[in-house]
Amino acid sequence: MPSARSLAVAAAVLTGVLVPGVAHAAPPSNDDFATPTVISALPYSVAQDTTEATKAADDPFACRGAGLTGSVWFTYTATENGLLRLKTEGSDRDLHVTTFTGERGDLKQLWNPQWDGCTTSRSVPITFPATTGTTYHFMVSGNGTPGGALQLALDRIAPAANDDFADAQPVTALPFSAPQPDFTLASAEPDEPAATSCWGNQGLPSVWYAYTPAQTQSLVLKMDGSNSSPLAAVYEGTSLPDLRLLACVDGSHYTGKAVGVTGGRTYFVQVTGSNSSYSPSATLRLTEALPLRTSVYSSTEERPLYETIGFSLQHNNAYSAPVTTSWDFGDGTTASPSTETSQQHKYAADGEYTVTVNSTSADGRTSSDTTVVKIKTHDVGITRFTVPTSARAGEQKTITVQVANTRYLEKPTVTLYRSVNGSWAQVGRLSIEVPAHPTRKVGFPFAYTFTPEDAAIGKVSFRAVAELPWPTRDAREQDNEVIAIATTVRPAATSAAAALTN
Repeated sequence: MPSARSLAVAAAVLTGVLVPGVAHAAPPSNDDFATPTVISALPYSVAQDTTEATKAADDPFACRGAGLTGSVWFTYTATENGLLRLKTEGSDRDLHVTTFTGERGDLKQLWNPQWDGCTTSRSVPITFPATTGTTYHFMVSGNGTPGGALQLALDRIAPAANDDFADAQPVTALPFSAPQPDFTLASAEPDEPAATSCWGNQGLPSVWYAYTPAQTQSLVLKMDGSNSSPLAAVYEGTSLPDLRLLACVDGSHYTGKAVGVTGGRTYFVQVTGSNSSYSPSATLRLTEALPLRTSVYSSTEERPLYETIGFSLQHNNAYSAPVTTSWDFGDGTTASPSTETSQQHKYAADGEYTVTVNSTSADGRTSSDTTVVKIKTHDVGITRFTVPTSARAGEQKTITVQVANTRYLEKPTVTLYRSVNGSWAQVGRLSIEVPAHPTRKVGFPFAYTFTPEDAAIGKVSFRAVAELPWPTRDAREQDNEVIAIATTVRPAATSAAAALTN
């Protein structure tokens, strides 16, 4: 049973809660979407304590939905088209501020260059293009903790001077550069094209530049200093509906892209993007393309007929675009133009051939290069290897290696080896000129004295290898090495046996 003291304390607490006349803070008048503060004229600013604001059950999931607490609402119906900027600078803390159109239960978050119509920082404003007659709803909510001292301001701002296609900034000379614009001062016109071949930029705010070259040339378009956003695109045409995309780049195109432009014709460059914190700043650069340089490479060594010759290409100043190349192999054969950077070819006769490549870049620049291929087929081969069928230890016998050659005068070296304990030991080397002849063979004579070790084993094997002097390459080395049938070796004859023999 509770003590008298416990009951007294409980009564006192209850009395403190229910006693009339004690001040309790009420939610602000614009606490709910149905009772917003109406902004009737611009510029507008207000200071408001939002500490007691509450969160309605149907408050939109907005500004990434992180830690939303009590909200207050403001509304404004635009009286003219143009850019509006909403700021909470001067508030005592960061607040979630989100912009909507529509009605309760069917609110649509407004897209704009900064965090999709939302900001979570008092230092970052929301800027968006407003349309006459459209009502905009602004929800200001706490960021994890209840809201505090809010400072809110709304006003019109002037757009970037080259925001519209019709006001494109003239580019009077190359090279030209322009820093990344403040996209909160830009908007997207209804008919603006989207350079979807780079990435979708439909609806992104943009600024425009116009360039009229004095002469036909190649223009390089580049966004320098950014990995992705913003994007730059160059078009030809005279109005937004009839623009035709020629090239587009983002920061991942480190060398930029080149596009051919005709003297006297005006081209338009569109730069689109956002000021989101994940988008680093970038610089638009327009320059005249450097000359295209194409180099063709192949081995400088003599190559035989039996070998397929490989060629490779390198293109400088291609500006991230494919280059088309035609090939002339110098023997009356060609290869169809392609963007491949390698080719293979097999020649039908010995000779020196000049290989010519002619390359054309996507923007119309041309380049050519040549290389000389030397086809010379060297081919010697061992046609006979004569070794004795038997011998005695201490006997010296002749071993002959016959070499054939049918193409050019050669001076091969033949090396003779004998088998020793599972390996080969050199016996001798001879280098002799071998004239080219359809049937004649040249013999390489070696003298070998058989040893007691050969007799102990009972036989010895011989191996002959023919080689051409470096750097000459033998076209078919398969016939340059022969191992003969082993020679039977017996011990040396005794004196008595030798006498009987005599």
